[in-house]
Amino acid sequence: MTLVAMDAIADDRLHRLGLAQDVLARVLLRADAEAKMTTDLEPPTAEGTVRYIKTVGVLREELVPLGWDYDNSKNFCRTIHPSRAFSIVTSSGDEYTGVDTGKNPSTKYSKGDLTALAVQRNAGQEAFELGAEFDEPMIERAELENIWFLLQRPTADYIFAELSLPTQIEGGMIIEWEERIILPPLSRQDPTPTDEVVRADDGDGYSVEVAMR
Repeated sequence: MTLVAMDAIADDRLHRLGLAQDVLARVLLRADAEAKMTTDLEPPTAEGTVRYIKTVGVLREELVPLGWDYDNSKNFCRTIHPSRAFSIVTSSGDEYTGVDTGKNPSTKYSKGDLTALAVQRNAGQEAFELGAEFDEPMIERAELENIWFLLQRPTADYIFAELSLPTQIEGGMIIEWEERIILPPLSRQDPTPTDEVVRADDGDGYSVEVAMR
C-alpha cells in the first residue's frame, strides 16, 4: 500500500529527508521559467528537454551548497544526500502526478535499464544483469538503492509535483510507489508573459515574430 503525505505531513517528511517545500518549489519554478523561453522555432521537444535539464541543474544549485553531491554516471543523473543513504532523480509524470485521486501516477515516458535496476533495488528484488556495456565504469549497486523521483506535470496554469519512492516498473514505466510526498500545486502565472510575441530584427529591417511558449 502506498503511503501518501500531503500538507503538514509532507512538510515533516521532507524535513526528515533534508528538504523543504519552498526549495523544491523554487527548483520547479525556475526550471519552468527557462522552459517558457523556448519558442516554436525550436524542435517540439525543446520545452520538455529544457525543463528536465534545468530541473536537474537548479536542484543541484540549491542542494550542493548544503553538502549534497551528484553523479551523472551512464547519464543517470542523481543528486545525492550527504549521508549517501538516498538520492533524487527527476522525471515528467502522467495525469495522476501531484494529486491524490487514489490512483498511482506513472512516469510519462519509458525509462531505461538503470532506472529499472534502481526500482528493483528499492523493492528489494533480485537485480538483473545489464550487460557488458555497463560493467566498466559501473555505478555501485548500493548507490542505486533508495532512488526518489521528483515527478512533475505542468499544465497551462499549474505545476503538479511530488517526491516519490518507486517500487515497481513494467515495460519501462514506473507504476507502483512505496511513498508519495505530494507538493502543493505551483502557479505558473508569474510576471513573465507566457504568450509574449518577440520580434527579432537583424538590423536590416527584416524581422520575425516568434511566439513564446
